[in-house]
Amino acid sequence: MEALALAIGLLGVAFLGAWHLGGLLLLKRVKPSGGGEGYFAVLITFWGLLALHVSEILWCALMIAGFTALDGSGAITGGMGNDVAGLIHLAGISFTTLGFTGQNVQGPLSLLLMFVALGGFMLITWSATFVYTLWEERFR
Repeated sequence: MEALALAIGLLGVAFLGAWHLGGLLLLKRVKPSGGGEGYFAVLITFWGLLALHVSEILWCALMIAGFTALDGSGAITGGMGNDVAGLIHLAGISFTTLGFTGQNVQGPLSLLLMFVALGGFMLITWSATFVYTLWEERFR
């Protein structure tokens, strides 16, 4: 079960990287490119990144839900539970805070959440670099 958790986590983060790249390329095409629209371009990019990160968190919640449906996958105790809201909360907090969820996760599921945290860290820093680069282009 541990090997399965590692494989799902690795493939899940690989998918998230491709999804994120696609989202960034789409944002690059749809944001205003005119001279006087610098602040609006940054705002459009921010909104797009918000939507992109929410979709990534939902993907992580789906991975967690699928994995927890397997026998021997581990357990989640404390926090919001295993319902839809609880799984989205667990995925979102793991994604954005490197796993400091206040929930207890035991068993192979903790390995999967390690990848959610790694993926979140990588994607959030990628997004921050994207916004920084846009800001530099618009306001140097």
